[in-house]
Amino acid sequence: MARPLLKIQRYFRRKPVRFFSFILLYLTAGSLVFLHSGFVGDNSTGANGGRDPLVASEMGNRVASSDGRRVGMMGRVFKENRRPTPRRYGPPWMKGAAGKDSHDWRARGGDYTSSWNRALKGRNAKDLDDGRANYIGCYIDNTAKRALRGVSFFDYKKMTVFRCQDNCAERGYLYSGLEFGAECYCGHKIQAPNASESECNMECKGEKGNLCGGANRLSIYRLELSQESARRYNRCMDRHFLPTRSKQLMALASFPGAGNTWARHLIELATGFYTGSYYFDGSLYNKGFKGERDHWRSGRNVCIKTHESGKKEIEAFDASIVMIRNPYKALMAEFNRKYGGHIGFASQAHWRGKEWPEFVKNYAPWWASHTLDWLRYGRNVHVVHFEELKRELFSKLKDMVLFLGLEVAEDRLLCVEGQKDGNFKRSGLRKLEYDPYTPEMRASIDELVMTVDAALKKRNMAGVPKEYRPTSR
Repeated sequence: MARPLLKIQRYFRRKPVRFFSFILLYLTAGSLVFLHSGFVGDNSTGANGGRDPLVASEMGNRVASSDGRRVGMMGRVFKENRRPTPRRYGPPWMKGAAGKDSHDWRARGGDYTSSWNRALKGRNAKDLDDGRANYIGCYIDNTAKRALRGVSFFDYKKMTVFRCQDNCAERGYLYSGLEFGAECYCGHKIQAPNASESECNMECKGEKGNLCGGANRLSIYRLELSQESARRYNRCMDRHFLPTRSKQLMALASFPGAGNTWARHLIELATGFYTGSYYFDGSLYNKGFKGERDHWRSGRNVCIKTHESGKKEIEAFDASIVMIRNPYKALMAEFNRKYGGHIGFASQAHWRGKEWPEFVKNYAPWWASHTLDWLRYGRNVHVVHFEELKRELFSKLKDMVLFLGLEVAEDRLLCVEGQKDGNFKRSGLRKLEYDPYTPEMRASIDELVMTVDAALKKRNMAGVPKEYRPTSR
């Protein structure tokens, strides 16, 4: 035995390069074995302990928003934290249940834990602590009654439960919901009734084994927001009176039914300051318009709601934003408010009775005289058309904020994005089985529209939008 070892020793003394090559190969092999044990290790969990598996990083795209933009998502490598109750990525009735309206989880090539691990790709330990979600249920969702009225995202190839939750949580929403397997919706509250769990039966386009709602049905999750998202949400809700009393009184003037309350909501979200009122409405105060209770001359509110149109009343303000809406829509909205409340509807008896003709006779001329008076007596007037504000929300709202003498904060505009409808938006005007306007009514209203159009152009402003004009109908 000694002779062969002696021969090997003499050989490497004569060939030192080969000796060092052998040592290098030996060390390399040992390193590979060590690395392999780090990745594989002991997969046992629970009381016996064990090494946590290393979850591979993932590179992908976030869910595309409705305007087509895509934001890149960085992949991350992290060790999975063990939790007694893992984040739920699907309704509980799916797990282990096989039937006509359910998916057999294991039959599809995986189990609950493996799907959980796949969904965690790209998350780090902090995200896990701050980004958990609980499944709430299956809810009805359609264009007439949106369950979640926040932003929406679409990705028809890569939608997953995690991506939807992540996008909603980043923007400070409390709920995320998935529909048609590829559509993601966010919101701060659920505004539709439950549906049967079996109706949320469409598999996610980008995630085998998990469900993403159904046809006009949302699978909704309650999100546990990260600290940053929670701060963003709280900031959106946080509003104050002006830090110093304003020396200028700014009016937010409109004919009733022209969107004044909605405009106040947008302004408060965009600025963080309360709006006031020439009147006092207890229901608006209870819904969060705390400036409603202040005297309109207090100077603590960023602007003052008013429907007044007399010379004396108008000249009490230093500047004004004047909201104008299509008179046909404004008259119907105010009639609904008068007989059904801020978000209710007038009954069929009111529409078919004597109330409606009498209302149009008295209120239609006021629609025109209100705008004409503000154009005539207003010192500094900024006109906003309700329809244009809906179409070009951010640009028109920015103009309003600047007119009020405030800076436009981009993070505040994110608040508007998330809650642009507020609590006082009707789900569209109730469809009547007949046209409530008689030919005589239309002839009178059309004439008023052209009078207002001419007055706007006389002040070197754009005329009324096309949808107001008689030729557009």
